[in-house]
Amino acid sequence: MAYTVQSRDGNNVSDAPPSDTGRPLRAPPVHGESADFPRRVVIAVLITLGLLTLAAVVWFGIYVLLEAFAGVLLGVFLSAFAESLQKRTGISYGWSLALVVLALCVLAVALTWFLAARLSSQVGEIMAKLPESLQQVQQYLSEYPWGQFLLDQAPPQSAGTKDWGTIFRTGTGVLASVTGVLEAIVVVLVVGIFGAAEPDVYKAGISHLVPPPQRRRVNEAVDAITFNLRWWLVGQAALMVIIGFTSALGLWLIGVPFALTLGLLAGILEIIPYLGAWLSAVPAALIALMISPWHALMVGVLYLAVHILEGYVLLPLVQRRSVELPPALTLTTQVLLGRLLGLLGLFVAAPLTVTAVVLVKMLYVEDALGDQTVNVPGEPGNEEKISNSPGGALADAKHEL
Repeated sequence: MAYTVQSRDGNNVSDAPPSDTGRPLRAPPVHGESADFPRRVVIAVLITLGLLTLAAVVWFGIYVLLEAFAGVLLGVFLSAFAESLQKRTGISYGWSLALVVLALCVLAVALTWFLAARLSSQVGEIMAKLPESLQQVQQYLSEYPWGQFLLDQAPPQSAGTKDWGTIFRTGTGVLASVTGVLEAIVVVLVVGIFGAAEPDVYKAGISHLVPPPQRRRVNEAVDAITFNLRWWLVGQAALMVIIGFTSALGLWLIGVPFALTLGLLAGILEIIPYLGAWLSAVPAALIALMISPWHALMVGVLYLAVHILEGYVLLPLVQRRSVELPPALTLTTQVLLGRLLGLLGLFVAAPLTVTAVVLVKMLYVEDALGDQTVNVPGEPGNEEKISNSPGGALADAKHEL
């Protein structure tokens, strides 16, 4: 029989039967909740272990993941030309992609055959002359107190004698580097070609990782990322050709030797925005210093002019259809990934920044914050958002002009 214990104001506080001590008994525990608690603990522990395992795999396999991302960039680049050829000729996408890959292979072989002999001799001479140029720089710095201070901060040079152990370690390191480069080339080519051949398969695989209500938005984000990476790559390819040709022509006019090799180096390093132009200027200035300080100064002026031409004229022109990258954000990402991951991090820093900017704008600014005035090239309905945003009419008028 259950008893009800009432307080002085008449409110019921318990309907449990009193115990032998006169106190009301507590309600028995709910067996479902008590049995569910260990299961929740096990699930939480498994999720935590899974996340830690995923983080470990990403950390230890970061170089392979970056190589795969470089392969994705190659696939986006190939698909852009394949789709353009398909629209202009009417042939199937598969044959268009095959023709694009074949044309690029023929172009690479032709350039290698045409430039291999000259470039190999020039590269050998450059590698032989750079130590002499560095010695001239050291002699020049040693004449001034501040220059001697800088030389004192440099790490001491090791002795020229080498034993068989040092030679073996050096050879092993070179072999490992060559193997790593070959592995990276294979990964990039395989991911790029197969990704360009069947892009819908990988896009569908990504969409299946999210709940069905969010799949349409994820597909839109993937399309926007592909659009921006495509135009960024096309713009970078144009910049590499322009900067390489301009640098080689300017060095030849100044009278600096090895202008072809130094211009090719400037074009290749242009894939690293902002930093690439200055990195390519270092060997050119050292080679010019062997002629005279005046030639080194002219080389510095040339690369400064090329950098200004790139930043204020060419870059806004060739990448006007892709997302705008803040220079401070791009430089910070380059320095960070370069410090953590080396040369590979430098090469993929800018396209990774493009991907991150598109995702933040679409999934956070637009969806989470509800701000629909941001400009994301390649997003469905982007033209309407620009027209309805402040200054949109002016932007449309400029576009019409």
